[in-house]
Amino acid sequence: MMQAVRTLQDGLSVAIGLCDTLTGRPLATILPRGLAPIVQTATGQGPSTSETSTYRHRLPPPWHIAPPSPPTTDLKAPNPPPEQLRAVMRLLSQSVVVCTAAGSDNVPRAMTMSSFTSLTLKPKPVITFNIATPSRTLDAIEATRVFNIHILSGDSSGAAVADQFTRGNVSSDVFAGLEEVLLEPRATSTAPPLLRGKGVVHVLQCRLLDDEPVRGLLRVRDHVIAVAEVVEMIPGVESKEFGLAYADRKYRQVGGVICND
Repeated sequence: MMQAVRTLQDGLSVAIGLCDTLTGRPLATILPRGLAPIVQTATGQGPSTSETSTYRHRLPPPWHIAPPSPPTTDLKAPNPPPEQLRAVMRLLSQSVVVCTAAGSDNVPRAMTMSSFTSLTLKPKPVITFNIATPSRTLDAIEATRVFNIHILSGDSSGAAVADQFTRGNVSSDVFAGLEEVLLEPRATSTAPPLLRGKGVVHVLQCRLLDDEPVRGLLRVRDHVIAVAEVVEMIPGVESKEFGLAYADRKYRQVGGVICND
């Protein structure tokens, strides 16, 4: 057993040496965040306390525009119906927005969603989206009945903002770490957070419908459908791109036009 462990350590040490030589970067700075400590422990080359702090706070590679890629979905694979539908839905691009709210506990909440769409424009504009439960952001929306929808630019700046809020509201400050986006001071403790800056092209201030019997929140199994009026629209940074999209587990930029002229 010990011989096998030593053999594994020797192999990992060689890999680390090759990585340092070929890339000029330690392997721990290239591996996913969760794997680096495991490799360091296995090889007995764990970093010092100061090095650990450096790796922990190292920024991820910047977002950038990559060449177009075809769908990876295999629609012919034998899957149960839920997985078949998931595969089909990956072929469809969805809008990507960030929703912010602050509940009765006065704690700002935020989440990235891909189910946002307009429902009707007259007599007043109405939007809708759905959220899986449980959700702290949904709890905040339900408590105050107001929230902001941030429309994101279809480029690397918009993707950076979207990715910030895909990890849930588990940290004490979900807004920490934003580089080129500012969180404006809130007028009241229950006012929804307002993000301004690069990647945010428009902000929709919304209020849940008061229509009975559901008053803007319809529960369907493990999801809640929200329906709200757009109260005000706040312009953000100018962008020549369409809004950020999502398909096949990747952020997407709307590109070519299909026409018959």
